[in-house]
Amino acid sequence: MLSAFFRSTASRRTSTSLAGALAFSISSRPATSAASSTMMEAPPPTPRATSSYSFKDKENTNSKRKDIHCHFQGRIFYPQDIYYDPNVKEALTKLRKVKRTESLENQKDLKLLEASGSPQAATLTLIGYKGGTLDSQINQDRAVVISPYQVGNEGGDPAGTKKRRRFTAFNASRQQDEDVESSSTTTTTPSRLIAVFDGHARLGEKVSQYAVTELPNVLAKKLDALNPKDNPDAVKEALIDTFIEIDRSCPGGVSGGCTASVILQRGSKVFVANAGDSRSFLVVYRPSSQTVEIIYISREDKPHLPDERKRVEDCGGRVFLPPLGISRVLYTDPDSGMQSGLAMSRSIGDWAVGKLGVIPDPIVEVIDVDQVVENQVLRDCQIPEEDGTMDAACFISSDDVHIFAVAATDGLMDFASPEVIAQAIAFSLYHDDAPYLLSALEQLIYLAASGWEKAKQGRYRDDIAISVTEIRKPPMRSKQ
Repeated sequence: MLSAFFRSTASRRTSTSLAGALAFSISSRPATSAASSTMMEAPPPTPRATSSYSFKDKENTNSKRKDIHCHFQGRIFYPQDIYYDPNVKEALTKLRKVKRTESLENQKDLKLLEASGSPQAATLTLIGYKGGTLDSQINQDRAVVISPYQVGNEGGDPAGTKKRRRFTAFNASRQQDEDVESSSTTTTTPSRLIAVFDGHARLGEKVSQYAVTELPNVLAKKLDALNPKDNPDAVKEALIDTFIEIDRSCPGGVSGGCTASVILQRGSKVFVANAGDSRSFLVVYRPSSQTVEIIYISREDKPHLPDERKRVEDCGGRVFLPPLGISRVLYTDPDSGMQSGLAMSRSIGDWAVGKLGVIPDPIVEVIDVDQVVENQVLRDCQIPEEDGTMDAACFISSDDVHIFAVAATDGLMDFASPEVIAQAIAFSLYHDDAPYLLSALEQLIYLAASGWEKAKQGRYRDDIAISVTEIRKPPMRSKQ
């Protein structure tokens, strides 16, 4: 059985030393063994089952990519199931033994993992167990990473008519993502998109599948129409409008819904848009001090929050507030005709509670990467009293500010704190003796699965999905 983990209280801002703690592994072994440690796979309570996660839907999405994704270009990663897909499980088991700095280009048995990640960006999932027969289990979580995410003609070939070079996800070079972006003839502006969508109710997987397929394209179309392209207020409105459009057009909205937690990078600005109880956060890693710091984390949109409760009640809805447990918006289920409760106050779909104040509009926050870097550097430098300026050498010596982004569903975050997630990912991204990023995500998912197993004694486990991308690494400087 995996080692126990009890969720710590999440804070909006925390700094944690990585000396020892960063060497995270499921078996709680020291840092030197993290890359080669053997993980036990006991947590999934149905080890003989074949997952009914909609890989068919995913394959169909990929096969239609030329038609659907006509407004953006980029490398698209979709999650694969870490346990119930036997081929993926076998490949991930082999990947655990490989250090991040080792090339995988000649390891054909690991090639299928290219669909889910690179050394700098990745996404994985695990189907849950919600009672009933094993074959009836459906993964309602969806996730995606698109890096780069070039809208309109940013990629230099808006119609997709030119032959583009082949993307090789598993290139041991740390320059891989930059090479991909610099392949554009018109721009080198960093642009990335990651997202998770947690479906619920009878048709939740249809809503989340629609969202993961359509949202990147709808958003790209809106972004391409902006003039100027990257005005922060206009980008925020484009994100909000995209959520609303997906909500209005999604199939199954009458009997299902999903959360949506999206992180969009456009140059030096990062936009975090969240509706529901999935969460996204940004993390700063400093190699000089080996620390991680969560600089922003989205809130969970819950009905008991004062602003959310007021809106629901103003619309005629009613919020159930139990002494212990989760607050819910009460409504009449359209399928059963019985009273039910939705455990969030914002979501895509869920039309039955839309008239009761549950809205798709996300809360969007903008984080300025340049300002984050400046704030970090200011901590390390003293301002001379005579002129109030900063020594230029200070920037050179102190700019070791790395930033990465995480989006995850509550199936993960209910049993893995943001701090633990940040530490594990930072270790895999920035330490030479660390495992690949996909291995770190696999470990985190097993950690959460262990928490569900112990909390529910195998009777229930929520679906789990996580997406990660590197946002910023310091510019390389030539040696003097």
